[in-house]
Amino acid sequence: MSTETHNQLKKNVLSTTDVISQALAFLGPVMSMAFLTGYIAIAAGAAVPLAVLLGGLTMVALGYVVAQFASRVHAAGAIYNYAAKAFGPETGFMGGWVYLFAVLLLTIAIIAGVAGWTTEILLMVGVMQAPIPFLWLGVALVECVVLFLLSYFDVRISTRVQLWLVLGSLALVILLAGYIIVKGGAAGHSLEPFSFTAAGGLQGLAFGMIFAILMYTGFESAAVLAEETADPKRSMPIAIVGTVVAAVVLYVVVTYAYSIGFGVADPSGWQDPAVPALFSMAGMYGGDWLVAVMFLAAIVDGFAVALGCLTTSARVAYAIARDGALPSILARTHPTHKTPHIANGAVLGLALLVALGFAFAFPTAEGAPPAYTVEFGYLAGIGAISIEVIYVFVAIAAIVWFRRELKQEYNVVKHLLVPIVAIVGAGAALYGSLLPPPDPLLRTMPYVALAWIVIGLAYIAYLRSAKPGLVAQIGRDLSAMDAPE
Repeated sequence: MSTETHNQLKKNVLSTTDVISQALAFLGPVMSMAFLTGYIAIAAGAAVPLAVLLGGLTMVALGYVVAQFASRVHAAGAIYNYAAKAFGPETGFMGGWVYLFAVLLLTIAIIAGVAGWTTEILLMVGVMQAPIPFLWLGVALVECVVLFLLSYFDVRISTRVQLWLVLGSLALVILLAGYIIVKGGAAGHSLEPFSFTAAGGLQGLAFGMIFAILMYTGFESAAVLAEETADPKRSMPIAIVGTVVAAVVLYVVVTYAYSIGFGVADPSGWQDPAVPALFSMAGMYGGDWLVAVMFLAAIVDGFAVALGCLTTSARVAYAIARDGALPSILARTHPTHKTPHIANGAVLGLALLVALGFAFAFPTAEGAPPAYTVEFGYLAGIGAISIEVIYVFVAIAAIVWFRRELKQEYNVVKHLLVPIVAIVGAGAALYGSLLPPPDPLLRTMPYVALAWIVIGLAYIAYLRSAKPGLVAQIGRDLSAMDAPE
């Protein structure tokens, strides 16, 4: 069998529904609505729905930018390939380098989070009577085995598992939100959650939008499946933009239910991120049994996020390795299933090693947060900073590429103003991520992201000096991947 067949993904097998599943899974809507809305409420008060709406509109602009690239450049590297299109191979490598770092850290973080939360729900429902040290590591091992099996075989297995996991957990959240809205919440319906006054003015709303934008992170991951999609020119815009628009509607409705559920007059009940709003609502309008059900829904959604993150990180690593800028073994695909099984295994193996490192670096102690909480918060924070850098970067790349390549199709509104809106929105989220948090460990997050960029610059400088032919070939398959005009 030729070498070429060992580094090819399966062509023309994914439908629009499959690609939507990937975007939804990485988005993690239930997790976002459970764990992020409290941070928005701290700044925006009862006006969380307005912050979510405005933040979502900026992400629709970014979704349009990514969809324009994805419908024309059908490549597993996605942003890596888009950057190479706009700026050349060296800058393309840096785009892929930072995006790989972001999605890799998010993958590792969510695997640890799901493992730890699983042990917590075992305690909640009485399966365990007391915490068992390092049990979460065993759960993480089982989780990684299941993730590997789901990603090893036909790619449609993982996309369809993701879809059912997300839809099942989402259904529970929507039912709860619907019940609160029908009931009228704590004191009836109100338009106050959509007013500037509820946010305490423009500043509170602006800071709330920083975290609101983070709720939409991951929709662009659908683009990594472009090589495997039957009709990417049609499917990618629907999946990417459609997922963001659907998320905007969903988040606005659910956060409105939260706002009236807590009471518009006093939003203090959901201004503590340590007590997720989804669980508070479940307790207030259902009882302890519903809290356990919603916690389980968040874990199920978290597993879908882990699968979506794995799909993304492995394919970006595969695409860069296929061009020779990472070890070539990562570019090998299964001879039958055509999945990047080596890259999948490498990502999961790294996740287990990092989990082990955090477990021993942060041993269980009275009053201290568990190791998986530290790992999840720290790595997800660095990943969020890195992906926001990439969002700004890809919007700038779009401005350059659209102007140069689209010629008669070029439209100032669609191809200049829309990317500028995306830059402003993603830049606001990046600004919020760089504000120094009180925790000394978390303060190091921007420096870790910066260090990775410096390492990438040093690495590409080395490649340019030692292997100039390789650097010139980065993104070499792009012309073959272009959609027909």
